[in-house]
Amino acid sequence: VTGFGCGGYSIGIGSSHSLFDGPATYDFLHAWASNSAILKQKRGTELYKPVHERGALLVENPGITKLPESGSSATRAVAIDHLYQLIKQAMSGQTCGPDTKFGSGKLHDVGNSNLVLKTFHLSGAMIESLKSKVFGERSGSFSCSSFELLAAHLWKARTKALGVMKGSMVCLQFAVDIRKKTVPPLPEGFSGNAYVLASAALTAEELEAGSHEDIVDKIKEAKRSISNDYVIAYNQVLDGPQGTLLPLNELTLVSDWTRMPFHKIDFFHGEAAYVSPLLSPIPQVAYFMQNPIDSRGVDMRIGLLPQSLNAFSHYFLTNMQ
Repeated sequence: VTGFGCGGYSIGIGSSHSLFDGPATYDFLHAWASNSAILKQKRGTELYKPVHERGALLVENPGITKLPESGSSATRAVAIDHLYQLIKQAMSGQTCGPDTKFGSGKLHDVGNSNLVLKTFHLSGAMIESLKSKVFGERSGSFSCSSFELLAAHLWKARTKALGVMKGSMVCLQFAVDIRKKTVPPLPEGFSGNAYVLASAALTAEELEAGSHEDIVDKIKEAKRSISNDYVIAYNQVLDGPQGTLLPLNELTLVSDWTRMPFHKIDFFHGEAAYVSPLLSPIPQVAYFMQNPIDSRGVDMRIGLLPQSLNAFSHYFLTNMQ
């Protein structure tokens, strides 16, 4: 806790992603704040307690049916398949971006510390302007969420700003909450890592030429692919050895926090003026967060290479002004 001369203060909290995902972190902090003696007396109610039992998602759980490892009818963890393809592509020298030594057969480790963390404040009016400009006359009839629209726009802008070769495979991957996707659903208040990555893939040329509407449809398709079988297949893959993922220009990662109003957690003095992740284990992930002032706005925090920051800002903010 850091106090300021004006009487305000900031609270810094660190946790391992091995313990909590975004929703579980929000539930934990909300329960912690609401169960203080002061706020208990103020509200007279107590929140439900977090459920820390993680056995429902363990691969060795006898209640989980393992899927076949191969065969046309087997459900695949598409996000993992796409990631392997991206790594093989980079290792074979098929891409030539600033993070990859062309033809070297190995990834060039630029290090996460070289990334610049930048927050873009997108008002509700800016998001509506983007929707109107990219969908035109169909903006009133084409249905999509702010997440789908901004994720599509981010994917196009980041890929173009990084100068990815047109023939290269590029992916957009985003976290999907599986609490209601598993069979049976996870209990209310489940506090573990209850997410998988959904994935959409195109070539850089297809992504640049494609309309926002086409890209949104790809994102919707990736969302619909997440089922109980997908969750099982995904967890089976993660049950093996894991390493550190180096930044890849061809991989755009998004985590949606817009359903978690962290700024509304009351630590004695009402809502927070601002909330933001400081440094995540993978800083190139784009976080979409609620704007504390504009209920229709979104704050996006992302790690970018210094040399691509101006280009990304230009492409990303185009059609929003």
